Amino acid sequence: MRIPRIPSLFKLGKYNQPRKFNYHPRYYDEQKERLEKRRKEIERELETEKRLGKNYEAHLRESIHNSWARRETRRQNRNAGRRLLLILAALIILLYILYSKFDFLL
Repeated sequence: MRIPRIPSLFKLGKYNQPRKFNYHPRYYDEQKERLEKRRKEIERELETEKRLGKNYEAHLRESIHNSWARRETRRQNRNAGRRLLLILAALIILLYILYSKFDFLL
């Protein structure tokens, strides 16, 4: 047996209507996405080339140089972290050896 419904004093328009089911199927095409991304990159390059004119080659060289510089900076930062860990490990080992050899000083 169902519970009786209490009638509403105020009609709330869209809230009293049954909810509609709204389903939009999605389709993902990886190849189409890659093609679209590449097309936008080429359009951007052509626009830049048109805007820069004869200076485009210099701009291209500069962008390649900046890319390589960023890569070099990341490599140097990674190496600096490794170097710091190596130095800390060496110091800890040295302190351990000194502590174990000269135990009578403490």
